[in-house]
Amino acid sequence: MAINPATLKAITKVATTAVSDERARRVILIACLLPFIMILLVLSSPFAIFFSMTSDGTNVDAISISDTMDSLKKQFEEKIREEKEDDTVDEVRTVIMGSEDNNIIDNSADILIAYSVKYNVTNKNAEQMAVLTEEQINKLENVFWDMNTITSKIETITEKKTYITTNEKGKRITKTKTINKNIKTIYIDCLSAEEIALAYHFNQKQQRVIEEMKKSGIVAFVGNNTGMLTLNKEQITEIKEFLPGNLSIEREKIVKTACSIVGKVNYFWGGKSSSIGWDNRWGKQMTVTSKGSPTTGTKRPFGLDCSGYVTWVFINMGIPVGTINETIGQGTTQQWNLSNSMPESLALPGDLAFLAVPGTRKVNHIGIVVGKDKKGRILVAHCASGANNVVVTTAESVGFMYYRRPAVLME
Repeated sequence: MAINPATLKAITKVATTAVSDERARRVILIACLLPFIMILLVLSSPFAIFFSMTSDGTNVDAISISDTMDSLKKQFEEKIREEKEDDTVDEVRTVIMGSEDNNIIDNSADILIAYSVKYNVTNKNAEQMAVLTEEQINKLENVFWDMNTITSKIETITEKKTYITTNEKGKRITKTKTINKNIKTIYIDCLSAEEIALAYHFNQKQQRVIEEMKKSGIVAFVGNNTGMLTLNKEQITEIKEFLPGNLSIEREKIVKTACSIVGKVNYFWGGKSSSIGWDNRWGKQMTVTSKGSPTTGTKRPFGLDCSGYVTWVFINMGIPVGTINETIGQGTTQQWNLSNSMPESLALPGDLAFLAVPGTRKVNHIGIVVGKDKKGRILVAHCASGANNVVVTTAESVGFMYYRRPAVLME
């Protein structure tokens, strides 16, 4: 089996830097001592698809995965544009399922993971993917369209419009006119690898591989997302200028506040609160109005979503409500962009834990580091839809992979 030097170099680099688990890193480093074995292991594994992206152009049969993905994403955007340009309706609305800011989700990494697991984690007929054939590209395209769907529905609503006119005698009179309005709602769904795994009926081994591939850090090689923002000193200073001069945010108080509503406040999609202390709306039946969730339009006990929980905690630390968008943020994307990345080993109570880079998967999740358990595992307080409550769990059990320090906590 031939392999070009650029691919081997990439394999070694990822093997020694991308894997965060020390035991896994040691295993791979040992494998690197035996290059031929390493090549066989990687090229017959789901990771091969990522290394095929490093082709140096010497193989004329190679088909660029990045070019294929770019082409598919452009086709997806074009289909959405065509749906929006519907002159048979009066109004078009767009709902991105699982997106809190209603922006398109770039699930490229999940697509490649799902594809590689679907066709390379089998008992037989596993495909070598260091060089992708046209047939394999066709399979990749099929997975893309399975994981990125566009549906729509049109409904007619009746509105009564009141207006004032003048009759033949010059007297002003009020009239009511009934108007029928056709509204088209476009639903865009960008599935995660875990979601498509259910549709593909992946077995336990395949689901485990998805989990391990995500933990490995290999997904960092995919996409051009802009969520990897690192703040410089000037930006941090500018953010902190919005805070009162005498404000001191103590990490111990963050933990105490974060834990004060554990088990007491329900998860509610789009739930926000600027209340100091208990919000009297919590627990009362309210309609979910935020778009993008299966719960939208249903009634349930009002509470907080994951990012709303983080915002509430920091408001109760003394951050003025009027400065939230510039200091701690509302929504996981803002909260990511107003913080700095750090390794897990440096995470302290009060720092933030994220499930994913913003914009790369449906329903990102965020929590606040509150300490460690007896085994040294990081504990995170978060408002979880699965538990329908504010809970404290290990970061590992939820899948938190990224740790960031809010600018308001930086020295």
